[in-house]
Amino acid sequence: MSHSPTFFDYVCSNSDKFAMLFAFECLAGVLSVVFVLGTEPGTASHVVGILNLVGAAVLAVPTAGVLLKCHRR
Repeated sequence: MSHSPTFFDYVCSNSDKFAMLFAFECLAGVLSVVFVLGTEPGTASHVVGILNLVGAAVLAVPTAGVLLKCHRR
């Protein structure tokens, strides 16, 4: 049986960088919510804010999953 490190071992060894990435994604999400609430519905700015919010959520969910898996390990 081989005891060489796996790809996930490498990922978990860099979990501090993933935590910082997750913090930036959360900040982007919060700023997007503020932007969406501060613009008028139906405008291009409102649509861009919604797309930014969706994009931040799409990036944050897998990052949170990686951090959770590393933490439970």
